[in-house]
Amino acid sequence: MMTSAEPLADTGRPPIRVCFFFNAQRHQVLHGISTAVELARRPGFEAHVVSPSEGHLDYAREVAGRLGGAPIVFTRANPLLLSAIAQMTGGAVPPKVLTLGLLARDLNRFEAIAVPERTSILLRKLGARSPRYIHLDHGAGDRAAGFDPRIREFDMVLMAGEKHRARMAEEGLIHPGRHAVVGYPKFEAADAMRDPAWRPFDNRRPTVLYNPHFSRLGSWEAFGEAVLQAFAGQDRYNLIVAPHVRMLDGHAQQAKWRALAEAYAGHAHIRIDLGSERCIDMTYTALADVYLGDVSSQVYEFLRTPKPCVFLDGHGVDWEGDKNYGHWRFGPVERSPARVLETVDAAVASHWRYLDVQIDGFAETFAEPGTTASARAAAAIADYLGATRAVRIASHRSRLRDVGRAAALAIAVGAGWMSNEALTGLSARAEAEPLFVEEAVTSYRTGLIRAAMKSQPEVREFDPVEIRKATGIVLPAVPRGVSITDVQVYPSETGPSVQVAMLTARGEPVSLVAIRGETPAGHRPLLESYKGAKVAYWEEGDFAYGVVGDLPAKRLLQLAAEMSREAASD
Repeated sequence: MMTSAEPLADTGRPPIRVCFFFNAQRHQVLHGISTAVELARRPGFEAHVVSPSEGHLDYAREVAGRLGGAPIVFTRANPLLLSAIAQMTGGAVPPKVLTLGLLARDLNRFEAIAVPERTSILLRKLGARSPRYIHLDHGAGDRAAGFDPRIREFDMVLMAGEKHRARMAEEGLIHPGRHAVVGYPKFEAADAMRDPAWRPFDNRRPTVLYNPHFSRLGSWEAFGEAVLQAFAGQDRYNLIVAPHVRMLDGHAQQAKWRALAEAYAGHAHIRIDLGSERCIDMTYTALADVYLGDVSSQVYEFLRTPKPCVFLDGHGVDWEGDKNYGHWRFGPVERSPARVLETVDAAVASHWRYLDVQIDGFAETFAEPGTTASARAAAAIADYLGATRAVRIASHRSRLRDVGRAAALAIAVGAGWMSNEALTGLSARAEAEPLFVEEAVTSYRTGLIRAAMKSQPEVREFDPVEIRKATGIVLPAVPRGVSITDVQVYPSETGPSVQVAMLTARGEPVSLVAIRGETPAGHRPLLESYKGAKVAYWEEGDFAYGVVGDLPAKRLLQLAAEMSREAASD
């Protein structure tokens, strides 16, 4: 099990950035958003919610607001190609794999990606190799699909209860120290969203919820028409038909269901939901008196309060003793479309026979943590990522020590403080921190673009004290004779970065870039290149500094040396 990691709030390091990525239908938002809210409230963490669907983001914002709000960054990741394809197909989101391919590079900037589905693990093969991948529980049913072999590829797995933990361990899908039983965060998100006073019917009849699943094991093809006709011709029950949202994804499916709803619109005791939010926020499972379904995990949400269940077998399944149909123990199983009403009557009358197994089945499916499930999930993620960052920092420092010794050797061989390679052009790549070098070059080139734009006037007031108060970054003193041409603060992967554009005493345009971070350099500058630009960089305390410009390597290193000596003498 996970152990508590050292709190990150007072380390002075940048926050751990976690992306909650929703790349499927809207129902999956409820499986992760409450955990994102809790994680965003924790010191040392930055939670982002990313989706290619603006509708998903709007829904996520609303849920987060109803949960009390949190400092979450919401981002629509939707290149024009994805938007066009989604409009053409009518899907809730563009095709998953295409989306992953187009977004992998951008998602690679996060320290972790948390997803409530398995397809997104492809991101690792498509270019997003840096993040840790966290699998959020998506439903708590029994189908084999819920125990997908791809779960084994995730770095961290969260589960609703002991039933899932035991089965995943048996099938080798989880790893010691990298999983946690946390409960069911969807309960909190759904409770915040639905209106408990809403009622779809104005009579006192018991309400049956028919919840067909989209999979090939579902009952709709064999039972759907018979169920509707049977309930249309009786006056004992109300009927809600709330298909899984994936049965409504796409123009063709939506048209088919609209026609069906119109055909039964004259029956006031029948409601066919065409994909409203009530299909996903547990409105129907909470208010219904009887569950009628097949293999959907929503039966466990329905059994939050034990009530009669009926299961429809349209495939002649040999289900007894099969773990994939464990929930069919909770009520009678019917194979004949002609006997649906009769079986519903029998389930209501004999519910007492199934009461104990329903209660036991719910208890083994959902852990009841002392705190909320989302708080426990956030704590498990925080502990895991805090521990992995600590390991990574220790490994990085060890590597830096080795690199530093190698760099010192190279410097000793050369003349003065410069390595021999620097005198001939570029110094050895001493494995500089790629992120810092990339940020330095990006800031420098952004400054060049600003300088060429009349609408973007330069800011020439250079107040190191004000910059330190605003960003926490300590700037070194600039050499004598230097004139400041612009000062800007930019976002970076590790927090704010400061760029000071200047002209040297010789009239050479260069930029000083300062970012909080670690590099292989010490007080003595090293040289690195990135996409044709050269950076002479050094480190002072928690900060990395670089001088960037289109100058010979020797000159850049000389300027960096002057500034680093100034910094060391302050």
